[in-house]
Amino acid sequence: MATSIFGCSSQADEQVGPADRENRVTPSGPLPAWITKDERAMQHSLSLRDDERPGRAPSNGYRVPAEYEPVSAVLITWRDYTDVLGQVAVASAAAGADVFTVAGPSSIRGVPANRYRRLNYSSNSAWSRDYGPVGIDDASHTLGIVDTRYNGYASRPADDAMPCKLAGTLDAPCYTTNLVLDGGNYMTDGRGNVFLTNIVYEWNARWSHEAVDDALKRYLGAKTIHALDFAADAEGGPADGTGHIDMFAKLVGECKVIVAQTSDEPYKSATDKAAAYFRDLACGDGQYQVTRVKGWVSEGTWYTYTNSLIVNDTVIVPFYDDTDKNEEARRAYASAMPRHRVVGINSESTIHSGGSIHCLTHEIPAIR
Repeated sequence: MATSIFGCSSQADEQVGPADRENRVTPSGPLPAWITKDERAMQHSLSLRDDERPGRAPSNGYRVPAEYEPVSAVLITWRDYTDVLGQVAVASAAAGADVFTVAGPSSIRGVPANRYRRLNYSSNSAWSRDYGPVGIDDASHTLGIVDTRYNGYASRPADDAMPCKLAGTLDAPCYTTNLVLDGGNYMTDGRGNVFLTNIVYEWNARWSHEAVDDALKRYLGAKTIHALDFAADAEGGPADGTGHIDMFAKLVGECKVIVAQTSDEPYKSATDKAAAYFRDLACGDGQYQVTRVKGWVSEGTWYTYTNSLIVNDTVIVPFYDDTDKNEEARRAYASAMPRHRVVGINSESTIHSGGSIHCLTHEIPAIR
């Protein structure tokens, strides 16, 4: 697979949706965050066997921290969008995190040498979120990586193999499961509340809903699973190409969430429903504080500001070519995260492929 839990190129020049754009991706070009039509055909030709990857689950002390908890390092894959990745690396290092780069350059300007580590792994795509690492064992105070199956396991085998390779490098256990799960469709508060979209049940159609939930609980420490609706196109597939929760929602603190807001369907219905869900959801002695941030559709591309990365006291937010909307997003994050520095990085080059800052990165939690 690709990820664990820790989970986007060509600009459209006409009115097209993800289903049309995916047919325009060639093998020689950057792979999008979504699985293309040809890749799905390859996937369907394989029979996924649950006895192929037997593995033990983590101990009861294993926990996946919330993304707003302390971060020791940020993982990126130096394959495409290197202008964006370079800026992410600099901002991450400035926020006190090491930078782990898969097949990266010998150095990155602005990243101190003592904070930089090049990993000599092979890869298929730049989407580190979907095949990156996650989690710590609170009982032993050690890192542990869960290796779920990447949704693109058939066509992106190098990406799918990344978690256990990283575990070997970091001298951490690698817990393998046949649960299909992209990291972009996983969000947790670090206390057992797990948020994702119900596309996870489609990815694991060979299993019952109960079996999927059981795997989330056994491997990822989930106690309560909140499955939200994704924005579906006319055929019932994800309108943004992925169906990942990070394309419309972001936990940014204890009982705080940022949710996209738009007048464009089908995203309007899905995001309004998600915002209402969080407002009604008990958290501590109250409910979630919900901050809305603008999202929109242009030439078939869903633009979202929720695809951000939190690195200690900094939040790195995707910006686009619309300065007014960028400023609105900056104010929204500053309001929801007043103790954090907001860094905007132009991600116009990545969003047309179904992802942005969050999709291109994976935080490695700090051991406390």
